[in-house]
Amino acid sequence: QYAEDDFSNQSLPDKPIDNVFYLVGDAGKSPINGYSDALMAFKRHLAAQDNSEENYTIYLGDNIYPAGLPKKEHKNRDEAENALNAQIGSVEGFNGKTIFIPGNHDWYADGLKGVKRQEKYIEKALGKNTFQPENGCPLESIDVSEDIQLIVIDTQWYLENWNKNPTINDECEIKTRERFFEEIEGELKKAQNKTIVFAMHHPMYTNGSHGGKYSFKSHFKPLPFFGSLKNLIRKTSGITNTDIQNKRYNAFKKHIITLSQENKKTIFISGHDHNLQYIVKDNL
Repeated sequence: QYAEDDFSNQSLPDKPIDNVFYLVGDAGKSPINGYSDALMAFKRHLAAQDNSEENYTIYLGDNIYPAGLPKKEHKNRDEAENALNAQIGSVEGFNGKTIFIPGNHDWYADGLKGVKRQEKYIEKALGKNTFQPENGCPLESIDVSEDIQLIVIDTQWYLENWNKNPTINDECEIKTRERFFEEIEGELKKAQNKTIVFAMHHPMYTNGSHGGKYSFKSHFKPLPFFGSLKNLIRKTSGITNTDIQNKRYNAFKKHIITLSQENKKTIFISGHDHNLQYIVKDNL
């Protein structure tokens, strides 16, 4: 599906590639001791590539369904570990750098505690700095090269109800949402001559259900009329912070987009909606 009827395939410029980014979103469910179809396809693809150490694989959040990494004694612990093991196994033999970032589902296992458990599990398997940002903090800026800056954001940190996570910022330099935006602005200024890649779970634009665009089939779930009513309430109320219509999510989006207009080359990469989208909007 294309937004414009006159879409035509564009040929790539005849220039050397400095860095390749492999983007994997919402990969948090695989058969026990196996791989989902998507992860198996990804694993095979990587094995066939001449992977440089300068390349990146980024898992864009919701790394475990349905609810993050619980305590070891929890009945769902084995299933949760299985989801992570499939993603870890997919990059076995990959020479580049791998980064996991958290999504909203990763916060559903005891909030901050569950995110830290996942960080510990990933870094034990893949090494230090493979889970970003660390300690449940909101932001990490990475110098990929002289021409590329990678800014990793835990968007769920911003969207969370902090009253339910009173220790959320204990290990973070950034302790308020206002300071967070100041840090973003500072990073954008420092990297003003670079291509800036924002990696975050929640998208700034989406033509999927989290952006209020619903499939024909969804209007019949659970029943005709009730499915349409459900979609209407979800679209107009912003009742859940997983949807762009949500007041806090929308405020976050607008602020980030405004700041990003200062840079001529900004790319946002996200997961969240379970489909592939390529959107060009507001010079982004």
